[in-house]
Amino acid sequence: MKEPPLRISGDADRYDHRVGNDDYTQAGNLFRLMKPDEKRRLIENIVSAMKPVPRYIQERQIQHFLKADPEYGTGVAKGLGLTLPVAA
Repeated sequence: MKEPPLRISGDADRYDHRVGNDDYTQAGNLFRLMKPDEKRRLIENIVSAMKPVPRYIQERQIQHFLKADPEYGTGVAKGLGLTLPVAA
């Protein structure tokens, strides 16, 4: 369903939602709050889901996990049989 038009006056521009936002801090903080067994299960679930994914995508995704927390990225990489550093 299409949104109704919005009546405005003055200048309108686009908002860049990426400016000032950090996509990694919250994920890393959550990971660090987890108990060791919770971290292990999370990593195992991610590894299981990512095994059929092409290697180049696995390598790119590992970079995101590493930015959130080095232990997180290293754990997933190890589970996938990838050696760090992986290609960015």
